Amino acid sequence: MSNRILVKVSADESSISFRTVTKKRKSPQCFYIQRSEWVRLCREGHILSNDGQSFAKLWYERDIGVLSIRFFWLSFCSGDRVTGWEQTVRLPYDALDEFVRRSLADTGTKQWKALSLQDRRQPKLEFDGADNLHAALSNKTVRRRLVRFLRDQFNWPGADRICFYNDFLPYSFFFREFRSGCPGICGGLILHDHQDLGRAYYSIHT
Repeated sequence: MSNRILVKVSADESSISFRTVTKKRKSPQCFYIQRSEWVRLCREGHILSNDGQSFAKLWYERDIGVLSIRFFWLSFCSGDRVTGWEQTVRLPYDALDEFVRRSLADTGTKQWKALSLQDRRQPKLEFDGADNLHAALSNKTVRRRLVRFLRDQFNWPGADRICFYNDFLPYSFFFREFRSGCPGICGGLILHDHQDLGRAYYSIHT
């Protein structure tokens, strides 16, 4: 697990709880948020929640499909003195949200766990020409596939930015990488089987 954080999530009818574990320590208790707060997070993109002495800031990075949670594990000592520690985890939002929804079913799993995503320097993604991008974002199925693919496949170390241009194929793009201001790899980001979006998938062609 190295220095990554293991996040354990449990769910019941009214709440979702989080607990974190590292090699050196685990969170002093589970952190509970109400399902109504989860719904508000999905709608507004961010919430601030408290559970007893501790609190957490949750924000949903829609463009990359990541939920970040900044925990403040606090304990109160004598008088007004406060001690504790801070911890930030990053989780794949879609997988966690699917667990939260399915946990309400009688046969749904009630526990989920994942390693916190590593922070990685990501190149800036720029779209020059909006037609294909608007078409992709307007379709829920294509939007989800595109966002996931961009998140998972374009984390290129050393790249400053990647520019995308309209391709003649629907929902597809030509791209060019730039490093230190100089052009690098170029190719196509192609959506295959666009006639049947249920089977459609993206791939890179260089």
